[in-house]
Amino acid sequence: MQNLLDAVQVTIGGLISGSIYALLLVGILLIYQVSRAVNFAHGSVGMFAAFGSYYLYSARGVPTILAVVLGIAAAVVLSIVIDRGVVARVPMDRPGLDLAGTLGVMLLLIAVAENVFGNSSYRYLGLLTDVQVPAGDLFISGSDLMVVLLLAFISLCLYVVLRRTNAGLALRAVAADTDIARSVGLSVGMVRTVTWGVAGLLAALAGSIIASRVSVGAFYMTPFLIKAFISGIIGGLDRLAAPILVALALGVYEGWVVFVLGAEYRSPAIFLLIVAFLSLAPTRLLEERHEARA
Repeated sequence: MQNLLDAVQVTIGGLISGSIYALLLVGILLIYQVSRAVNFAHGSVGMFAAFGSYYLYSARGVPTILAVVLGIAAAVVLSIVIDRGVVARVPMDRPGLDLAGTLGVMLLLIAVAENVFGNSSYRYLGLLTDVQVPAGDLFISGSDLMVVLLLAFISLCLYVVLRRTNAGLALRAVAADTDIARSVGLSVGMVRTVTWGVAGLLAALAGSIIASRVSVGAFYMTPFLIKAFISGIIGGLDRLAAPILVALALGVYEGWVVFVLGAEYRSPAIFLLIVAFLSLAPTRLLEERHEARA
């Protein structure tokens, strides 16, 4: 009985970890599908929101809720600025510069965080981490439940918006072919701005939740960003459902590796997984469906 309980607990823990990766991944997917840009700065945008709100409520005495809202708003603005100031300025005949640009922004934000806050980690808001959800002999915190429900809510909202609204139709049109989208009167720039803003919001939510579960520091988002990108690579950056499911599966895989082999095997097992996938997966699974850059 205890073995079964342990197995269920490990699997639930893995699903929760995977939900965190998926929550961070959704913004990366939206940006890629509209702008054809791999945004390495996405995790640092979330870090910027968490650190910003931490500074406001701890050093400036701003009310906690207002500090969090201001941190999220700053992340939305920062995400849009990254697009307008870096990604959108990349010439069509110079693919790859957007990678260097977003990587540069990521390193810049990390350097700023290090200079302002140092190399220490700081305790962030609890965000229900100290609340236990009644689940018999299983341990599920309020934060765990919040992560799962938030991912489900965001996924449902994205499905409804993308499939049932004119805004979703415009986004899909821009993602498919910007020239055709412009020819029918769609504002490609506005679609990009909204998409990058929403991605900034998602990064801020993920960054704040992750900070509440670990701590806030200059590099705390990096491991989560890597696993989000791994899920996107395996599931396909031009899709939504598949990479989210891969993120959930990756969390379960990681949880079982740690449970069976130990925490020191976590990183090797994950990188072994992606090497095996890239080496053995059928070519059709590695092909992206769209190549046009917004």
